[in-house]
Amino acid sequence: MWRWNNDTVRVICRFGFDELRLHRISLTVVADNESARRVYEKTGFVEEGRQRECFRRDGKWHDMILMGLLEGELR
Repeated sequence: MWRWNNDTVRVICRFGFDELRLHRISLTVVADNESARRVYEKTGFVEEGRQRECFRRDGKWHDMILMGLLEGELR
């Protein structure tokens, strides 16, 4: 399984801010995916909200976390 790393997320965000002239980048991530959340937080994303029990997989309900990054917050 392919995994995102800190450098990959940083390059993609830098492209969004520099080339696409975005001011904000947002994403959703499964709350149970601690490794992905850690990568996003190291890049500068902050948790902005949570959708509780928004989807079911393998017989269990899961939360989704909304994360956001503003131009100038990229680490």
